[in-house]
Amino acid sequence: MALITMSETGIGNRLMYTTLIVVLFVSFNTIAVWAVINSFIQYLLVIATFSLLVAFNVINDPVEILKQGGYVFLSLGFVSLFFPKTRKTVLVEKTKEQLNSYDKTNDLIDELSTTRKKYEELLEKVLRKENEFKFLFQQISDDLNKINEALADVKNGVIPERKKKVDKLDSLIQNLRNQSSIYFKPINLNATNKNFLVDSVDVKKVYLGVLESFKTSMEEKSLRYTEELIDANLFIEANERMFNTVVYNILNFVVMFSNNNDEIKVSLENIDRNTILSVSNKTHGIDTSEIESYFRDVEYVNYDYKKHNDSVKIGLRISKQLTEKMNGYFSYVSSETMGFELKIQFHTYKQS
Repeated sequence: MALITMSETGIGNRLMYTTLIVVLFVSFNTIAVWAVINSFIQYLLVIATFSLLVAFNVINDPVEILKQGGYVFLSLGFVSLFFPKTRKTVLVEKTKEQLNSYDKTNDLIDELSTTRKKYEELLEKVLRKENEFKFLFQQISDDLNKINEALADVKNGVIPERKKKVDKLDSLIQNLRNQSSIYFKPINLNATNKNFLVDSVDVKKVYLGVLESFKTSMEEKSLRYTEELIDANLFIEANERMFNTVVYNILNFVVMFSNNNDEIKVSLENIDRNTILSVSNKTHGIDTSEIESYFRDVEYVNYDYKKHNDSVKIGLRISKQLTEKMNGYFSYVSSETMGFELKIQFHTYKQS
């Protein structure tokens, strides 16, 4: 109808109808999703229809019609033949992406379900272990109470030469009580660090109290001992039981891994509002790679738990973890020729 009407109207209407045909043809190919051959057949049908109308003299001036928009149709129509294929390709890619996303979503849902099951199994194991630790902690506490009662009876009749031994044993029992409360009493290690900062701890007081437990051992090994302690009392925010354990394990390690007549130095200072306690052996060193191995995960280190020095290494590693849980910093340096040093650092809460 548009082609027939072109032959009966003037140039203005011809341009309008030619534009209409171009728009309809290109728009259809833009929204259609089919093979290129179908678009090509459609294109040829329009040309064939125009040619038949010219052959039957329905259209008398075909050259003028071609000049007034026909050539534009032929060029734009030919270009639009490939639009459906492009649209089909885009839709296929989008469909594939959606299917892949759907598959990934299903995989993630399955993985999440599996992870939840594993989490629930692990949670049950943790709860069982916590109950075992509670029972073990109670047993240890009861046994320690019985030993304390026995020691109290022994102290009354012991001779002065053996009194130091009894005092040392008493200190060890008190520390064992403190350490067992850390290791066996359940602690939520997933809690935020601020939950551990419950006490105002006097660092010097704790250090001097723990030191009493090692004086006999230090005398037995003839260790030369020097102190450089700040005059003021330094307080930090920490967990007092955990901090006691950290200091005990550090001193225990230094005494255990020092040779007879070694020189041990302890310093306590306040630098830039940081309390720093360091314990060092200036005469006997440890290979750097060896001391680094003490801080690896327990499951990757071949510890022999029957050996006292291996248990001391584990205690040192635990002390590093406890220090970091209390927002502190645990560091160590070691050389076979220069000696070794263990250092803990906390923010100074107050100084008096």
